Amino acid sequence: MVKISEIIEFLELEIINVFGEYENKYVKYLKPIELVDEFTLDWVSFNNQNKQQIVEQSKAKVIICDTTILYSELLYSQNKILIQVNNPKLTIALITEKFFILKQELGIHPTAIIHPEAIIGRNVYIGPYTCLGKCEIGDRTILLGNIFIDNNVKIGTDVIIQAGVVIGNEGHNYIRDKNNYCIKFPHIGGVIIEDNVEIGGNTFISRGVLSNTVIKKGTKIAQLVYIGANVQIGYHCAIRPNVMISGSVVIDDFVILAPSSTIRDQRNISKNVLIGMGSVVTKNVPSNEIWIGNPAKKIEK
Repeated sequence: MVKISEIIEFLELEIINVFGEYENKYVKYLKPIELVDEFTLDWVSFNNQNKQQIVEQSKAKVIICDTTILYSELLYSQNKILIQVNNPKLTIALITEKFFILKQELGIHPTAIIHPEAIIGRNVYIGPYTCLGKCEIGDRTILLGNIFIDNNVKIGTDVIIQAGVVIGNEGHNYIRDKNNYCIKFPHIGGVIIEDNVEIGGNTFISRGVLSNTVIKKGTKIAQLVYIGANVQIGYHCAIRPNVMISGSVVIDDFVILAPSSTIRDQRNISKNVLIGMGSVVTKNVPSNEIWIGNPAKKIEK
């Protein structure tokens, strides 16, 4: 059980108003809407229709909502507690992470294989059958298992890497000789993954050819993503499943790449851009635009 007073103390400046008597009151869990009961911490999205009715009909006694909800006589008679915030969905995510998620165990699984010169930070978890080359892993980073991290890879603090990820592999970079045979161009760069990055399962991130592939702080990468050599991804980007980013692409901050989108090599995507689902980007994309299609083009709305 979690005390309502502890939740309120945790949220601090997120809270705008609290209505109802919350001392010595508890919630036990989060549940889908059809299973909500009096021990559920409930919430109402800013985008819901009939929000007032939803709150008044909820079986929950504690509800996270926005300031458009009136603490009516009915809510007062039901002894409900309203915690009003600007963004209920963000707030419930913060509460869930703090109070309702089983924390990851720490330590190194006995099946992990670690290079003797690898640098491992404090309070990390290295899961089963993970193989680490001569790399650096920051504090509180979680490697969930069956992960391969090659030499010359640096991973920051508070990074989460899901199972099956490969970081530091060679990209597909060949040149033709006089006989038209494919000759591999060696990759001697590395990979830098900054703090608070998350990487979904079965994602591949290739090391740079001469310089490094870089994923900057706060970026979230979903499952089954391919990131080519020398790619630079900025702060707090969102890379959705099945995205393919070719080599030497530069992606600026706060970019969203929707599922199954593809970025051609040596292209630049500027800040605050959204690339639509299944799009193929063949040109540079200016800031604050939405591009969709194959080939991708700017849309006005």
